[in-house]
Amino acid sequence: VASSSPILPLIIGDAAKCMKFSEHLLERGVFAQGIRPPTVPAGTSRLRITLMATHTREHIGQALKVFEEVRASV
Repeated sequence: VASSSPILPLIIGDAAKCMKFSEHLLERGVFAQGIRPPTVPAGTSRLRITLMATHTREHIGQALKVFEEVRASV
């Protein structure tokens, strides 16, 4: 789906898992803020990923690698 926003939500669902995912990403140098109830409805906790014009392809590639590593461990 095309988007004009630099903010990409990655729905995790479970609030505790979302916050753990966010914490593990940050430990590896990737900031993706965990958003949980009451900010969003229960069962829709998400990571808020923000892309910036200063991110290079290498930055994005490294971040994707970290997301894969963390996903396997959470």
